[in-house]
Formats: sequence, C-alpha cells, structure tokens
Amino acid sequence: MRAGKLRHRVTLEWLTSGGRSDSGATAEEWAPEERKRWAEVEQLRGRTLFAAQEANAETTARIRMRWRADIAAATGKTLRIRFGQVVYRLEGRPIDLGGKHTELELMCHEWV
Repeated sequence: MRAGKLRHRVTLEWLTSGGRSDSGATAEEWAPEERKRWAEVEQLRGRTLFAAQEANAETTARIRMRWRADIAAATGKTLRIRFGQVVYRLEGRPIDLGGKHTELELMCHEWV
C-alpha cells in the first residue's frame, strides 16, 4: 500500500449497546474512535431514487485503509465511517486485498 494515496482523514464509529425506548425499539448509539484514521475515499457513483413520492440520493464509495483485525471483522451493523459530514455504512464485510493483512477495501453507501 502506498501511503500517499491515504490522504483523507476518516473517523470510525462503532455501534454501542443502545437502550430501549418506551415503544420497545432499540435505539442506535454510535461511539466514535478518539483518533482519526488515514484512508482513501473514492466516490464511485451517485443516483437518485424515487419511492413513495420521496426523493433520496444514494452515493456509493470505496474506502481503502490499512488492515486492522477489528475492522476486518466488522459489518455494516457494527461499524460506520464518517468522512467530513458524510456518514458511510458498510455493504458486506471489508475485503482483505491480496490476503496479506496489509490493506482493507470497504464498499460503502450513504443516504442523504
């Protein structure tokens, strides 16, 4: 992995055990890591979806970063990534590029 490509600062946010509301629904609470990580954030595509007369914008991105065991085992239900004001959720598990435990590729999406 070339360090020069890792030019973006991202914050990893992990799902913490949320409490239950009065209706019984589980509230999602996300705890950001104190330290920002270096990553490469690449926008792949954007599209607009119209459903029930409501417009939503969806953006897909590829995020590459150095390998870490906890990130490699994460899913979209346990980890999200904040880049500036945009929050990305994982689509599936991170990919260990080359199987060498040096670089991870995360396919993500963001809803506005």
